[in-house]
Amino acid sequence: MPSPAELLRCPRCGHFHAQADKFCSECGVFLKDGFIDERLLLAIVHERDGRNGEARQELERLLELEPKHVLALHLLGNLYFHEGILDVAITQYRLAVAAAPDYVLGHYDLGVAWYHRGNMPEACCAFERCLELDPHYNAAHYRLALAYFHLGDLERALQQFEKSVMLTPDYLMAHYHIGVIYERLGDLDRAEQAFERSLDAGLGEVSSLYHLAVISRQRGEDVRAEELLQRARQSGLPEQVRA
Repeated sequence: MPSPAELLRCPRCGHFHAQADKFCSECGVFLKDGFIDERLLLAIVHERDGRNGEARQELERLLELEPKHVLALHLLGNLYFHEGILDVAITQYRLAVAAAPDYVLGHYDLGVAWYHRGNMPEACCAFERCLELDPHYNAAHYRLALAYFHLGDLERALQQFEKSVMLTPDYLMAHYHIGVIYERLGDLDRAEQAFERSLDAGLGEVSSLYHLAVISRQRGEDVRAEELLQRARQSGLPEQVRA
C-alpha cells in the first residue's frame, strides 16, 4: 500500500489514488493522459524512420504530462545527442538518472555525452556510477579507460582497459590502447604483446603495425620493422607516415 505522502486526490471526486494510477477507481476519470504509452511508441517509430523532429515533439508533449518519465527523458537526450546538441542532451540524461538513480543505461549515455563534450572528470563520474550498478558493463570499462587516458592517468586507464579485455577478450581496440600505454611506460615486451593481440581486420590494424615497427626499430630489428611497415602500407597507412 502507498504511504499517505504518496497518495493524491482525484480532481473530479476527491478519492485518494496512487501516483502511478492512470484511472480513478471511484469515478473512472483519466488521472493521466491515456496516450502516454502510445506517444512513447510513436516517438520511437518516428526516430527509427528518421523523423527526429516529430519524435522530439511527441516526447516533449509526453514530458509536459509526465515530467519524470525516464524513458522519454532518455530518448529525448539521445535525439539531441545525435543532432550534436550536447548540452541539452546532457540535461535530459541528468534528469533521467535523477528520476531513476539506478538507471544504468542513463548513466552510461550521460558519460558518453560528457566525453564528447570534452569534460573527462564528469565522464569518469558517470561511467563509474554505471559500473557501480553493473560491474560487468564492458563498454563502460572501455569508455572509462578512454576518459582516464585523456586525463593522463595511465595507471587507471590501464586497469580499466584490462578489465575490458577480461570481459571481452576479442575487444581489439582495448588491446590496442593497452599497447599504447605500455609503450609509453617503456615496457616494450608487454606493448608488443598487446599490439599483436589487436591485429585483425579491424580498426586498429594499421596503427598496431606501425607501433610494432617502431618497437622493432628501437630493438635494432630493422628488417622486421620494414616488413611491418610494408604490411601497414598494404593495409592503407597514410602517406605521411610511410615517409
